[in-house]
Amino acid sequence: MGLFKLSVSYSEKDLAKAHGARWDAINKTWYFMGDELPKELLRWYTAPKPETSGKESTSGVSSDHKSEAGQELPVKYEKYKTVSEVNRLISDKYNHVPEFYDILVKGEVTNFSGKKGAHYYFDIKDDNALLPCRLWDSVAAQTLKFTLEKGQFVAIAGKLEFFEKSGQTQLIVREIENIGEGQSNLALLQLKAKLQAEGLFDVVHKKPIPKHPENVGIITSKNGQAIKDICKVAKKRNPYVQLVLFHVNVQGVNAVSTIVNGIKELDGMGLDSIIVGRGGGSDEELNVYNDEKIVRAVFEAKTPIVSAVGHEGHWTLIDYVSDKRVATPSEAAEETIPDIMADIKRVELLLKALNDNMTGLIENKKLLLEKKLALLLKNSPQNRLKENTERLKHLTELMDINIKAVYKSYQDDLEFLSNEIDNRFRFIYERFKKLPDEYLERIKLAVNQSFDRRAHRLEVLLTELNALSPTAKLVGGFGYVTKEGKPVRSSTDVKGGDNINIKMHDGDISANVL
Repeated sequence: MGLFKLSVSYSEKDLAKAHGARWDAINKTWYFMGDELPKELLRWYTAPKPETSGKESTSGVSSDHKSEAGQELPVKYEKYKTVSEVNRLISDKYNHVPEFYDILVKGEVTNFSGKKGAHYYFDIKDDNALLPCRLWDSVAAQTLKFTLEKGQFVAIAGKLEFFEKSGQTQLIVREIENIGEGQSNLALLQLKAKLQAEGLFDVVHKKPIPKHPENVGIITSKNGQAIKDICKVAKKRNPYVQLVLFHVNVQGVNAVSTIVNGIKELDGMGLDSIIVGRGGGSDEELNVYNDEKIVRAVFEAKTPIVSAVGHEGHWTLIDYVSDKRVATPSEAAEETIPDIMADIKRVELLLKALNDNMTGLIENKKLLLEKKLALLLKNSPQNRLKENTERLKHLTELMDINIKAVYKSYQDDLEFLSNEIDNRFRFIYERFKKLPDEYLERIKLAVNQSFDRRAHRLEVLLTELNALSPTAKLVGGFGYVTKEGKPVRSSTDVKGGDNINIKMHDGDISANVL
């Protein structure tokens, strides 16, 4: 049993598969496993290049005639050409067909890509076939008189060329004219207008996509790249979300029915949201998602649906009716599955900031409380009373000291003055005793009058000083009343049974209030 490697184009894969070809997803190549390669697959067989020396191995098989897997091929395949040789032969044949140099063809534009100032790549089609086309930017600048778009029906004059490397025939456009609307595009526009008139695309029907889903449905092929991309993104953003896959055919005769069944099946499971998607493809391959049955199934679903069909430039009718449209399956996963890891990190940062703020706030409040308590303690009635009591005691003692000092000072001054008067009087007397008696009497009278005036003034000052003394008031029958060491300023400060103290000028009296 041998392994034969095949070179199958994307457009011919279904035909090759029907004849027994298989796809190696790991090595990304087509192959056939068997004793002999079927004649239907010979067109895609990649034969090895022969040895220029012409030497043969002892087994009778050319040493160069091996499959790319390293397996020697039977002698009967030595005459088979390589793909390069076949493509070169086709290219030579193209160059010898005059009709290919000036060919006129009409068809509907599809799979369009390109922009003004660059090359245009697109296909033209009818009901049964596609023809790849290429319009060089220099030619477009001279001959393109309209905006080239998908769905236009065009007439092209050009040249057919065969590209050996890709094994593909292309129509090199020399002139192009717009001759109307393509039938398939016109039918699509009519269907779109019909559904839009019924309100299927209205924003009012759009359901919000849940922010924190627990389970997400996926309608796509289990073998496609879309499911791989969705699972990869979901695992990275939130591995706890449950993914429910409904396998469908994303193209072909059974695609519409399986997709509709998938929408109805997952919609009945009570999921949070559903992704309908597939990877990129041609407009014809994505045309399944323009089917009216799929559009109505999406509209009737109770579950929010995100469409992710094709790439950024592709729009199908499911994109208009779905609750959210994104360009790729990866973006659909990002739209439906929140990045919980980022949310967890953000919550951790917020908790730390909250803890730091609360700690700082508590410390500030604690310091403020300590200051308030200290101020309250300082200004409390007990402390104020204690301070005022001590201050009153100090002032009383100071006043007594000052009064005694002033009194003693007046006594000293009076004694000094009396002595001074006596001394001066004696001096004057001794000096003037020899004067006649008449003068002596007059002098004596003047001295006595002066003495009387000064003595009277001294008595007045002593009376005023005595009137200012607190203890002097006590002499007249007054007393200083206190209760528990505190002054009694009003009759309301005491009640019956209280013990009070009365300070007199010559002692204290303890009494009881009746």
